[in-house]
Amino acid sequence: MPTFAGLKFEKTDSGITYGVQVEQGFTLNSPSGSFYSFGNGDLLNRQKNFYISSGAGKFVFGVQGNIAFGNVLMADPRGGSNFGSSLAMIDANGGLNTVDNASLSYTSPSMSGFTVAAQYVPESSTASADVKTGSRAAIGYSSGNLTLGLSTYTSQINNTVNLTTCVTPGCVNKDSTGTILGFNYKMGVFTLKGISASQTNTTFTSALTTNGVGGSYTLSDKVSFDLGYYNATSSVKSFKVDTTALGAYYSLGKDLKVYGQYAVVDNKGGTGADSAWNFAGPTIITGTITPGQKAEVMNVGLIFSYF
Repeated sequence: MPTFAGLKFEKTDSGITYGVQVEQGFTLNSPSGSFYSFGNGDLLNRQKNFYISSGAGKFVFGVQGNIAFGNVLMADPRGGSNFGSSLAMIDANGGLNTVDNASLSYTSPSMSGFTVAAQYVPESSTASADVKTGSRAAIGYSSGNLTLGLSTYTSQINNTVNLTTCVTPGCVNKDSTGTILGFNYKMGVFTLKGISASQTNTTFTSALTTNGVGGSYTLSDKVSFDLGYYNATSSVKSFKVDTTALGAYYSLGKDLKVYGQYAVVDNKGGTGADSAWNFAGPTIITGTITPGQKAEVMNVGLIFSYF
């Protein structure tokens, strides 16, 4: 499963904050999976940037998160869990990368609850293809217990090198595009979430649409639960996958939690409509779920977060 470790150094002078952020992403159970999860095998492959922040907004230069992915983390019913969530469809099948190399982004200050953000990505190599250029944009609104988000992205694919997605002779890689809409609403101990994504790429020339609904429940300061239902469809090969998952979490201390998760992934698609393994991991099943297959998987583990 993905693991992150990093540092941030910053200094504020005359109302302007200057900082450097570095972070390494890696997978403990599948070292080769680091390439897909974090874009490349370089040192500090998740964050390696310089930023300037003031009342006028925040500029970030360098390796950083994809701002379009921020709405996934905010609105996914299971908080962007790497097991039984929308990530398999939106990231693995849909092609949305979580990290952008050598990019430039700007995020505005909040204006009556609204924030806007934009990001430019020059030519760079990712896990799925070579990006000739890319752009991302996002708008968010927050008021009281309600948070809304809309983001869009385009990655123009370079068809002259590293055709890792398009392998059929004469095939041309299609640009990767998508729109993500989501909300998050807190109601006391309950948090209701919903997400909807529409994406196209070389595989899904007709849009892959992913919808998810669910949320979380806090039983006490130590015990919490989450639940999500997801449906992903496309007219390409009659693709259709349903995912239902739930998780339970118990806090052992300020920074450490023990968790258990259970998911059912049901591929109801047509012939050849293979689905990503939804982060169950190829050590558990073969790596893909073919049409007619239903995977039921449970895992337990520890989450350590220190900030």
